[in-house]
Amino acid sequence: MKQYGEMNVNKYQEMKDSRIAKGLLVLRREGLTIFLYRFIRYLERCIYRAATPLVVSFAPSGNFLYQGKKLRYFHHKKNLTWTNERKVEIPIAISYIKEYLKSNSKPILEIGAVLPHYYPAAKHDVVDKFEKKNGIINEDVITFKPTVKYDLIISISTLEHVGFDDDIKDPNGILKALANLKSNCLSKKGKMIITIPIGYNKYVDQHLAEKKLGFDEEYYLRRSGFNKWKQSNREECLNIRYGFLRANAIAVGVINS
Repeated sequence: MKQYGEMNVNKYQEMKDSRIAKGLLVLRREGLTIFLYRFIRYLERCIYRAATPLVVSFAPSGNFLYQGKKLRYFHHKKNLTWTNERKVEIPIAISYIKEYLKSNSKPILEIGAVLPHYYPAAKHDVVDKFEKKNGIINEDVITFKPTVKYDLIISISTLEHVGFDDDIKDPNGILKALANLKSNCLSKKGKMIITIPIGYNKYVDQHLAEKKLGFDEEYYLRRSGFNKWKQSNREECLNIRYGFLRANAIAVGVINS
């Protein structure tokens, strides 16, 4: 896959490599200290994976508050959702979808193939440049131009990757993606819901801090304890660092056309 000229997309190529190959690559690129740190974290994830069937089957998921509404934490066997930000991002996205479907039967667009893994009942259109699966539109979010515009667009922790996981960084990748979505994909009375993990992409964090993303509404949640989450204020969350393979704070941006 190519993007922004002729550079390779390392992240997605490396997903095809064996764990040993990935480990040797980290050791060569980043040194012994980082390698050992990541190896310990890898062992931690192995423990979590082993515990996941029991947690999902028997542990109570509990609830959190979002905009005064009580939502249920999302526990699923896939991708350790009970340990990361998916635990709150997915129920937030689903709450917007359910509210939308009460009065609208038009198609929904998702940028980044997340919900098909967890909520196939949504029956929505999905754009994802890299994930190969029936029904997924493999196009670049920066240039995607559908024939019909959408009243609701959802994106769960995806736009922070645009222009950032490439060999050559594009600091304005998310700005280009949002501009295209608003101009060419969102209807005149539409709404976009975007979740962003804070601390993953320094350029996105800067755009967020400088209010360049064009959100009409912004909401923030931060991790509290072992993956309990609570709504918090903007200033506090923007200073929270990203953890190992999981966010400690997220932003939910709403754009109304």
